[in-house]
Amino acid sequence: MQSKKVLEPLVPFPVDAESDHFTAALASALIVTQGYTGETPHWCAPNQRDCIHCKPCGDHLLERHQVSLYHCLLTASTLAFGFDYPWDDTVAPHSLPGFPEGWRWDDGFIDALARFAGFSYQRFSGASPQEEVLSAVKRALDAGFPSMLRLEDEMAWVLAVGYDGDTVYGLDSELHALPGYWRSVLRDVIVITGNTAPRMSYREFLERIASALSYEGHTALEGVIMDALDHVTAENAMEIAGMMCGINSVLIEARWHAAEAFGSQKNLIGAITINKEIQERLSEVLVSRYITENNEETHGIGWKIWGALGVGPETEYCITQQSAALILQPETREALKRLFAKVFENDRAVCSTIQACLAELSILLPGRAQTKR
Repeated sequence: MQSKKVLEPLVPFPVDAESDHFTAALASALIVTQGYTGETPHWCAPNQRDCIHCKPCGDHLLERHQVSLYHCLLTASTLAFGFDYPWDDTVAPHSLPGFPEGWRWDDGFIDALARFAGFSYQRFSGASPQEEVLSAVKRALDAGFPSMLRLEDEMAWVLAVGYDGDTVYGLDSELHALPGYWRSVLRDVIVITGNTAPRMSYREFLERIASALSYEGHTALEGVIMDALDHVTAENAMEIAGMMCGINSVLIEARWHAAEAFGSQKNLIGAITINKEIQERLSEVLVSRYITENNEETHGIGWKIWGALGVGPETEYCITQQSAALILQPETREALKRLFAKVFENDRAVCSTIQACLAELSILLPGRAQTKR
């Protein structure tokens, strides 16, 4: 083995609006794993063409590629369609299927993303022999592949991107040497070992999203929200305002990622698409329902919900005492009901279109496509 090695190129994370630390870390890992460079063409959705460096983002293409990967990974994982993140133990039950209380990146979740994005991996737990883990991480680095580490901050992930002897270099918001005791506080390790062809079928990809959007926990949340808004009191106003803000903070970002993922012609979703007409129809409904401005779209509604609660960049998107005072006003509660109802209406429209497209695929491709695990 070499005495020192640091992988390139490195994209610190999170980039832009990326609240899911795991997905941001994986997106940055795939920049290295899949060989992205500053010369790799990047599809510009607003202009419907490859980037020609007409705007400042053209000078930061690696970051744009990382965000594109994040869009697709969050969508394929179904996290883009929930109202909470499953690692948030303050929420129970979760609004997506397959995420029980106390969930921590289970094997099925990792396997699905590996099949979708096209990579192989080994996984180690914190109880694995330390020398075995270090050896596997170094072998992967020598082959050009980073590893994902979860250390004492159990919600945060860091990439192992280099080493010098027994010193391992980590990447998150910056490149830094991991503390010498990192192996003793290790909780989870995903060692990327290679690239593969995508092994998730287009049909399975769409079925996963339809299942998330039609999940009973997703559907039931609309009633929970409406009931909470019908029972606001001076004693619980702050709590309910916090509940509305927390739900909104996930949906406003998550649905944006889903729409951006479907709105691009050249990304991980494009690599598994088997019917261009269906993909264009899905792109149209997700972009229209989730991000097209002045169209009662979910992203714009999210800003209105924040506004109704007196929340914004000036409050760091957190509620204040003013939020409690506002939600006590009947007109605020009625506005919030209408806005949240539209959010669920948009999700139902997207789900309905996906289900219709799946029915068409069943006619075009009878029988369930088999995927290798």
